[in-house]
Amino acid sequence: MEKRGHLTDVLFLLTLFGVLAASSLLVVMTGANVYRQTVTQMDDHFNLRTPLAYVAAKVRQCDTQDAVYTAELAGTPALVLEQVFEAATYQTWIYWHEGAIKEVLLEKGAELRPEYGLAIMETPAFRIESTENGLLRFTAFDAAGRDMTLELNLRS
Repeated sequence: MEKRGHLTDVLFLLTLFGVLAASSLLVVMTGANVYRQTVTQMDDHFNLRTPLAYVAAKVRQCDTQDAVYTAELAGTPALVLEQVFEAATYQTWIYWHEGAIKEVLLEKGAELRPEYGLAIMETPAFRIESTENGLLRFTAFDAAGRDMTLELNLRS
């Protein structure tokens, strides 16, 4: 009789250990899935927000009277930022070309081709435009086709 009670205790402990091990494994798997989703979501937000933050910082840096405007570069919309250094006017052109946001600094009036720019950040698409009410609108796209838009009003 005592042997049977001892066997029941051992089976109870083994069952309890099995339930505890299965529960622990389930918690670890759930945590790993949540972590994976969080990292994916952070990457998606980074790919959308970073180009917009970069362009916004550049615009705010050069926001003086008639120094920030949009133009076209070989049929591609571009943002032009003008600055004067030692009596010479320089232009920073920011545009999207061949899957990347590019930037080039040159003296006003110098020859410019889209391939001259330095790739700042790769992105599937990026749109630059001026609105009817004078705002600058920038739209970034990620690989999944989602977009995020930033509209800036020039202070000058």
